[in-house]
Amino acid sequence: MDWLLANPNVSDEPEEPAEQALGVATSGGDSEQQTAGGSEEGEIQDGEQTAQSLICNDCSKLFRDAASAERHAIKTSHQNFSESTQVIAPLTEEEKKAKLAELKARLAEKRAAKAQEEIAERKQQEKIRRKAGQDMSAVKQNMEEKEIKKAFEQKKREKEQDKIAKAKVKAQIEADKKERAAKREAAKRAAQEAQVLTTPAPPSAAAASSGVKKEYNEARLQFRVPGVAPLTHTFPADATLQQVNEYLQSNGCDRPFTLSMTFPRKTFGEGDLNKTLKELNLVPSSALVLAYTA
Repeated sequence: MDWLLANPNVSDEPEEPAEQALGVATSGGDSEQQTAGGSEEGEIQDGEQTAQSLICNDCSKLFRDAASAERHAIKTSHQNFSESTQVIAPLTEEEKKAKLAELKARLAEKRAAKAQEEIAERKQQEKIRRKAGQDMSAVKQNMEEKEIKKAFEQKKREKEQDKIAKAKVKAQIEADKKERAAKREAAKRAAQEAQVLTTPAPPSAAAASSGVKKEYNEARLQFRVPGVAPLTHTFPADATLQQVNEYLQSNGCDRPFTLSMTFPRKTFGEGDLNKTLKELNLVPSSALVLAYTA
């Protein structure tokens, strides 16, 4: 600190002890003697001045030695220096105090500026850290929302698929129930019609009293065909079984088939084709079962 106080023109270079002022005699004034040429002993003549300092030609600052000038050059990048006969006078006590106060103020200012820079840097780092945390939180929240939405949509699709599957099963059950009911109804109706057709009509009172057998001119036949509703048609009593076959063929039974009775059980063959319905005991009504042979 002392060397800074002793050098008002240089703030950071160390100061060495002050040299004696140029031209000041070291002995008493009364003992000085003049030379033969009229000059005093020890007096510096023109051209004999000794360099007492170095001066920076770029900023005019004085330095006591080359080391101080070199430090100044490194600090400021100044390169133009020259020797100077100017003596760097030591500071007075008042100047030292003022310089010390100035240096303390500058040091405090630098420390305060550095502290402010550190505070600003910490704030910036904290801001960056918070921003990074917020970004990570936003990314995490966005991913969670996407996962939740994806799971919700998957659950919704599964529910829709389950609903469709249940509807199909229910529809199939209803269709099966209707089909079974229709089959039961058809079988019941066929059985009732067959019972009606196979039950002989009771003889009338007049016929019973007279003992004369009634003659029938028609034969009402019911045909149970696989896959379709029963067919019923009335034929003349003298119609042949061949004519009955032709009727069935014209009504969709175009494949080879046979006809049979359930009661009494009998299957008609080729030898019965030319017989009349009356001869085959199919008058006045009968139920025949059609069975495909090919």
